[in-house]
Amino acid sequence: MLLGQLTSNQLSEWEAYDKLDPIGTWRDDFRTAKLAALIQNLVIQLYSKKGITPKLKNIIDEMPDWAGDNAETMNKKQSVEEMKAILLSIAATQNRKVAMQKQGLDRPPVKLQKSKLKPLK
Repeated sequence: MLLGQLTSNQLSEWEAYDKLDPIGTWRDDFRTAKLAALIQNLVIQLYSKKGITPKLKNIIDEMPDWAGDNAETMNKKQSVEEMKAILLSIAATQNRKVAMQKQGLDRPPVKLQKSKLKPLK
């Protein structure tokens, strides 16, 4: 076992180093949270309505709360009205998509149809 082989000074040095540059899962969680925040911020900026300043995600907001410090805020339950509004917005989006397909408006522009390039889906 490594703990039996380390001296007290070596263990203290490793603890001090870990405080400066964390080793292990916290560091991995931070990297993943950084990537998740970056992707969410890109999507928010690309698809937010023009003229509205979107609220961007913070890296710390994306970190998992393994200690349970933010349990009150994380266990907030949605009301029936909130669930209904979300489901209705999903259904409305799907209905618009189906209506556009029926009208033939979902096809690529004519220039793309004639070229060898394939439209992105």
